[in-house]
Amino acid sequence: MIRHRVFHPLLLAAYPVLALLAHNIDWLRSISGLRALLISLVGAWFLLILLARVLRDWDRAGILVSLLVILFYSYGQLYDSLRHALGLDLIRHRYLAPLYLAAAIALIWWIVKRLRRPESATNVLNVMALVVLAFPLFSLAQWTYSDLTAERPAAQAAVLKLPPGQPPDVYFLVVDGYARQDTLLKVFDLDNTPFLTFLRDRGFYVADAARSNYGQTGLSFSSSLNMNYVDQLVSDLPHTAGRGVLWNLIKHSEVRRQLESLGYETVAFSSGLAGTEITDADTYYTAGGVDEDLGLVGINPFEGMLIQTTLLRLPQDGVVALPRFVPGARFPYEVHRNRIRSIFAHLKDLPESDKPKFVFAHIVAPHPPFVFAADGSPVTPTVPFTLRFTFDAGDPTQSDYVKGYRDQVLFVNDQLEEAIRTILAHSKVPPVIVLMGDHGPDSNSGRVNYVQERMTNLLAYHLPTGSEGLYPSVTPVNSFRIIFNEIFGGQYPILEDRVMYSEYDTPYDFQDVTDSIDPP
Repeated sequence: MIRHRVFHPLLLAAYPVLALLAHNIDWLRSISGLRALLISLVGAWFLLILLARVLRDWDRAGILVSLLVILFYSYGQLYDSLRHALGLDLIRHRYLAPLYLAAAIALIWWIVKRLRRPESATNVLNVMALVVLAFPLFSLAQWTYSDLTAERPAAQAAVLKLPPGQPPDVYFLVVDGYARQDTLLKVFDLDNTPFLTFLRDRGFYVADAARSNYGQTGLSFSSSLNMNYVDQLVSDLPHTAGRGVLWNLIKHSEVRRQLESLGYETVAFSSGLAGTEITDADTYYTAGGVDEDLGLVGINPFEGMLIQTTLLRLPQDGVVALPRFVPGARFPYEVHRNRIRSIFAHLKDLPESDKPKFVFAHIVAPHPPFVFAADGSPVTPTVPFTLRFTFDAGDPTQSDYVKGYRDQVLFVNDQLEEAIRTILAHSKVPPVIVLMGDHGPDSNSGRVNYVQERMTNLLAYHLPTGSEGLYPSVTPVNSFRIIFNEIFGGQYPILEDRVMYSEYDTPYDFQDVTDSIDPP
């Protein structure tokens, strides 16, 4: 093949995998695309050799393989684009698939029977494939470079000391997208009083007027765990590419550094989002799969997302052969469910240790996808799984979101109550527990304005010292400043509580909306 200079099929076979990986690199590890990349390359290589021997023409075989690769990887994307443009009723597999097959047959016939001088097209296709592949490779390289060279947060000057006696364990429990009480009532018709009463009865201080400092997970975690606003943590933030710098701030946070310097062990969990997984923690729990990245017990979420862009979308949507022969091929929702169940289970069963623990848990619920009914029974959405945890692929009604979110809040409440009861019962000294939503939901129902819904979050504290230093409108940026001051003898000044909103595609283009957020 090298002798004949026909390498464009391999480049085109690599492109869809790398392009999808580059598009989602903020949320997953690169290794999650490795198996798909190898299968795609080996498949294209095998098909090229086979057709070259059958046709006795490497150039013609290369053009055929490139065509088949393009047709295979574009069907699902074409299907979704047409459905979005023309409507769900007009575009169905039963209409599109025959047209697609007819076009494929016509193009194959023309290449085999009518194309003259295929060798003249080889160099052109090689160059085009190189140019196309350069874009995702550049994005991946840029993200990798940004991740490797991202500055770690500068160590802050405050020096902490252990309190007298046995130090308390510190729990940082984040339930993703969990809303403030008034938002739950207005938007989701859910009175959360029973759960908040449960917290207060067990010594929690609930910040009734809480607001999130940021409306996105990476920003919120970075700020909370480094006790400062993101633009103060990163020197050249406007020119920062991607979210790699945020994941670096989370994994090497000031809170973790300070507690570990006092002899604390860090305990962390697999969340499904690469940026919030502290894999180098002293104890790191996964959901028990053979390999969470490669998904050796089935397909991983990246592969599930890739399948929906390809011709495999046909058997996937039709529930015909693919789910039968590939475990988990239809939806990796069970993997997501198991992660959530696993975190709650481990929170109730952490082993005894001579050292105090800093427990960091990111639970991607009640945030979509909605995979639990209110009673905890499994729910499997009818759209392919997406790593962005949105309904982009399914275009649900607002009522679907409202019901799914409300049910998942009730499930999360039950699990949190069990976990908190167990933690308090097993703690030799009263623990520090921060329970918060990193931001609010985004039903876009119109019942309250979008920014109000997105930036009002649950925020509750259990401190051995009671509610000293806490106040109703506290925001997460001050959580550990207050904890370190009250429990560990810190001298951190309390920052002004600001609410900085930004769009997903421009995470660092902040708008100060503090004065726009209504109190409860």
